[in-house]
Amino acid sequence: MVFLLLLLLLSLCPAAIAAETADSKPTPPSGLKRTVSLTLQSGFADTFQLTLGGTFGDGPAWQNRVTVTAGEVFRKGDSISLSGWNTHDTPSHVNSWTAGASYRSRVIAKPRHLLYLSAGVQRWRFPTVLCGAQDWLGAWQLQYQTNVKRLPIMLSEDSWTIFHSPLKKGSLLHTQLYTEHPLLERHDWKLALRHGPQHTYSWNFYGTNGHRVLRYAGFLLLSWHKTTVEAGYRQQLGLQPRIKDNRYWSVLLSRTF
Repeated sequence: MVFLLLLLLLSLCPAAIAAETADSKPTPPSGLKRTVSLTLQSGFADTFQLTLGGTFGDGPAWQNRVTVTAGEVFRKGDSISLSGWNTHDTPSHVNSWTAGASYRSRVIAKPRHLLYLSAGVQRWRFPTVLCGAQDWLGAWQLQYQTNVKRLPIMLSEDSWTIFHSPLKKGSLLHTQLYTEHPLLERHDWKLALRHGPQHTYSWNFYGTNGHRVLRYAGFLLLSWHKTTVEAGYRQQLGLQPRIKDNRYWSVLLSRTF
């Protein structure tokens, strides 16, 4: 299923981009400058790991993501995105995937404060999670950016609520707080370090409750124009007896067109 979605998005994207450049394109609302972008990401990770803390498969996992985004659709700073993500456990050849659509709007835009809110719907298919997760979910996100003494601070709150699933329904909140330090910049090349803590809390999501995990993650980001190589490593601390402490790595390559 996820590969069909990827192929569909890839086939539609060139047409969408061409439509934006065609003379017959619809005129956007006054003051808006519509854009369409395609981002492809591929690489390997330690294994498939849920935000709840559990890991599935022996790994390594080959992970792929495709995202099509249309910007400034209804108002300045907003966007609509379609995305698909797949993780393939290389020893067992089991695929787990997600797909979704979302709308994001910029709520605050000031020199030192930037706030985005988004809402959407997602489809999850995880064959190895419990008896098999086949879920429809509502997804919400808050993204806030500011500066503290020239140090960029970014807060991300991601929340999911299960609408339909063979598993127990509930809600999940994933909080990330991180900063970024530029390490090197030469011509068009940029090297940066991004790091910060992560926390997950559950309200009966898949039958789990309470504080689940606390993590600290670090990423080295090497960028050239619209291409980025990301090498990540994080330590997980389980906050409940059945959740194991573990370490997780990932190496991903992404390109935006």
